[in-house]
Amino acid sequence: MNPRQVPLAAALLFAPFAAAQQATVYRGARILPGGAPVIENGVLVIANGKVQALGGPSTPVPDGAAVVDCQGRTITPGLVDASFRGGSGPNDQNEQGSEVTPHLRAFDSLDPELPAFARARGAGVTAVHVMPGARNVIGGLGCVVKTAGSDPAAMLVADETSLRLVMGSEPSAGNRAIRGGSVDSMYYRRPTTRMGVVWEARRAFYAAKETQQTLGAPPGQPAPGTEVLVRALQGRLTVFTTARSDQDIRTALRLAGEFGYRTVIDEAQDAHSVIAELAAAKTTVLLGAPSATGIAGPAGGDGADPRFATVGLLARAGVPFVITTGSNLAALDLVREAMFAARCGLSPTQALDAVTILPARLLGVDGRLGSLAPGKDADFVVWSHDPLDPAAVAVSVHIDGNPVLEPR
Repeated sequence: MNPRQVPLAAALLFAPFAAAQQATVYRGARILPGGAPVIENGVLVIANGKVQALGGPSTPVPDGAAVVDCQGRTITPGLVDASFRGGSGPNDQNEQGSEVTPHLRAFDSLDPELPAFARARGAGVTAVHVMPGARNVIGGLGCVVKTAGSDPAAMLVADETSLRLVMGSEPSAGNRAIRGGSVDSMYYRRPTTRMGVVWEARRAFYAAKETQQTLGAPPGQPAPGTEVLVRALQGRLTVFTTARSDQDIRTALRLAGEFGYRTVIDEAQDAHSVIAELAAAKTTVLLGAPSATGIAGPAGGDGADPRFATVGLLARAGVPFVITTGSNLAALDLVREAMFAARCGLSPTQALDAVTILPARLLGVDGRLGSLAPGKDADFVVWSHDPLDPAAVAVSVHIDGNPVLEPR
């Protein structure tokens, strides 16, 4: 039986059934697999929610497969945002009963109905890394979820993928009245300075280090928060440290060296000032919203002096990095941030990898996400043009082989 060819719009309507019952072949597009060479006039075979085959025009396709004509289109893996601020409502991001809450999970406040998820998948983002908010010194555990679904458990790719630590002004902001004020509220508490923020982090890790040295002795299992910190000290959990200014980035690197845990630097707007230190520490940078550089808001706070050239400087110095939307409210869609980074010194391949395979690898989910290869989840985007073209739009977005965007 020969494959039957159907128009793109019709294929999208029937794809939920095709993913479960038969193969679907996307033929004729320029395919950018992520972390691999471009495939011109490519063939992508999807079945049962997975990539079955990928290659040039001579790639064999299954009998009876539905064939979608993608001539003139570009196909990429679904984008991965490694620092996504929209996973839970603003009142659910920070548990401020304590400054140190390492055992709390962002997954437990995930709200799939939030508009941020719809906006993200409409712009080609199929997976995001959600962390607790930035008001606590140690906020808790992050998770990786897909951007479509109504049940958080079904959206989950990996839980407890990171531990959020925050340097700078956010954990000490709003903790005391400017003049006078009552001390009968739990919000009137320390830390109130950078010194206090660093001490809260250091004190927590000191306690975890002491517990680590006595594990196995009475009284037995450590408290949940301490157990999480011990995992970080043992190298089983990466600390994602939000640090924007050069002062805070250096502090973040110093703390990681002092206690021996693995860290990445989130936001890092002053990374251009500490290139040598980042390179020596072999620390990955989560670069927040290159397009928003210099715009007033959180990304330019904490005394940071962001530069458009930062992304190119990191690339030339060999400092590993990924591109995110981050916390800046002025951030563009992730694909536009990659486009902007390409205009600021990255090659198109570097820019695309920084929003696909590299964040997936950093988050430990590259076995399923971040690139198109046989056996991986069928999360991909059909673009009208090259995705780094400012006129490009997502024609269709697929998660586990199913379309999650209305056909254009």
